Amino acid sequence: MRKRDIVEFCLQAVYPRRCPVCHDIVRPKGALVCRGCEGKIMPVREPRCRKCGKPVEKEEQEYCSDCLRHRHFFEEGAGIFPYNRLMRESLMKCKYGGRREYLDYYGEMMIRYGGKYLARFRPQAIAPIPLHKTQMRLRGFNQSLCLAQALGGHFGIPVYPQMLEKVRKTRTQKSLDEKQRRNNLRGAFSIGEQFQPLHRILLVDDVYTTGGTVDEAARCLKQAGAGQICVLVLCIGKGF
Repeated sequence: MRKRDIVEFCLQAVYPRRCPVCHDIVRPKGALVCRGCEGKIMPVREPRCRKCGKPVEKEEQEYCSDCLRHRHFFEEGAGIFPYNRLMRESLMKCKYGGRREYLDYYGEMMIRYGGKYLARFRPQAIAPIPLHKTQMRLRGFNQSLCLAQALGGHFGIPVYPQMLEKVRKTRTQKSLDEKQRRNNLRGAFSIGEQFQPLHRILLVDDVYTTGGTVDEAARCLKQAGAGQICVLVLCIGKGF
């Protein structure tokens, strides 16, 4: 048995893996999610907004109300799961409740359901949305980077963690309305040391609601000379 496997075995014995859906100890042992929970979170289905990828109510509806009202700096977006109560609670426990192991499941789902989007986007590189250094110190990990690394490692696409930097600490987005969210993020990002003016870059984040975060990141990249920017997120809000 490899040293890494021994360490993992010991950690599982002391801190057994929790299910990212029900949050109990995973059954069967060794799985990423409980067998009975696998079908409780279903991926986003059609119809979807042709711009951001939010699920919409009517087949004939091309764009959600957000995309009709606002200009986006990215070309196209998509989300894996609807941002519903189950996923909201799961992400909260992952990011703020010490359940970092949930990222293994999220990464697997990004790979399973995200391949069709990567085949269409054809990105030359993946850039995760960065955290501010103070957030990184407190949390200890960047969930967007973990998702990007899962995608990049599986599909053989370079991941550049320092393509962008978050240079300004912003307020928590969930407490703000749409206009406040966009103003909150203005000037929050700058070009990092790994930036390259590539033709097709994929931005990866955990949640898309109004799109303010990825829009500001895409604007920053395009101002520096990047070409097309597409977006793939783990969870996406509902469109109207």
